[in-house]
Amino acid sequence: MLTAHRFRVLLGTALAIGVVAFAVHAAAQAPTPGRYISWAPPAAATATPGVGLAIPLASSPPVADLGPLGGLTSPLSGLFKQLNVNTKATESGQYSIIQALEGAIASHVRQFLTWVTGGR
Repeated sequence: MLTAHRFRVLLGTALAIGVVAFAVHAAAQAPTPGRYISWAPPAAATATPGVGLAIPLASSPPVADLGPLGGLTSPLSGLFKQLNVNTKATESGQYSIIQALEGAIASHVRQFLTWVTGGR
């Protein structure tokens, strides 16, 4: 049973986690054009440094603000796809076991009814 003290500790912990999550979300700002950190591979330079006119370097466009956990979209998508594949395999195995049990139970019920009714 959950005591009052444990409930207060659990409630306080949940509240602290909520406040921290809100603060992180509020502090996250959209990336501004220019230098920023991204998981994307670095853009290739269009010109080699040297004497002459300065040719601008290609830079990747700013990423839309997906929040502080926006970089996890791709890895989580892959994990959910794998979870779906694993769930489908488990479901297929369980369904075949259920069908085998259903057949065995039906056979035993038929045998029992035949025995009870005297083979009629």
